[in-house]
Amino acid sequence: RLLGSGLDRLDPVPTLAQQFVDPTSNKELWWPADLQTLQVRPTLDFFLKDATPEYVLAGMEVQVPSDSSKDGREWKNFGMNSQPLASQWTTFDIAVENGFRVEMFYGKTLLTSNNEDDVIVDWKALRDHSADSCVEDDISSIEKNNIAIKYAKGTQNALGTMGNLLAGLDESSPLAHGMHIVSIAITTDWTDLPAPGENGYKLVSVGTVDSDAKELLNLDPELVAMSAASILNVDVSRIAPGAESEFMPEAYIALYKK
Repeated sequence: RLLGSGLDRLDPVPTLAQQFVDPTSNKELWWPADLQTLQVRPTLDFFLKDATPEYVLAGMEVQVPSDSSKDGREWKNFGMNSQPLASQWTTFDIAVENGFRVEMFYGKTLLTSNNEDDVIVDWKALRDHSADSCVEDDISSIEKNNIAIKYAKGTQNALGTMGNLLAGLDESSPLAHGMHIVSIAITTDWTDLPAPGENGYKLVSVGTVDSDAKELLNLDPELVAMSAASILNVDVSRIAPGAESEFMPEAYIALYKK
């Protein structure tokens, strides 16, 4: 049984409720064993109310690159239950401050206990190059500052894109009324995710004006909750090959089978 898949193999006939994905499962990134590479890039997500941005969320976008799919195409999934949303949001006023940016990190658990607050995670920055060098344990303060400047610039570009989008809206647009979440990538570069291994790892997107985004991840959860940061946590885990799935939709056959 795959938690969140909506299907329990012990039940011969799934109920109506079981035919839909559990909304909480979008905090998990399942990596089929027959996909060699998955790539990610940070996004800035906007919560709109009647075409007015009220909140911003640190986000991420994942794709299967063309050299990993069986049909040689890039694959993305933007289904309603597949786009992860940050558990902690921040206000739009914070996002327009100088230095606000979205950065991404990954971490493997080093120590666990019965108390969730005692979990220790070894966080590393996710970088914009190949899987062999996408993370570094130690970087100079100058390089760290340059990274922050780069992502701050990309985040400001995303804010500009949102501004242009809203400026061009008219009353007939679906975004003109009601509540919506719009996701905008802050970079055109994709980063190869590290292989998850047997125990997987945590993938985090952080939106903040703090000088050291990674330091936020080491704070007590209650202190993080009081901060002005936005944080998205996703658990990455390896699963069985997609080509062996008993429930593969026809739309995905080209991704896994020639």
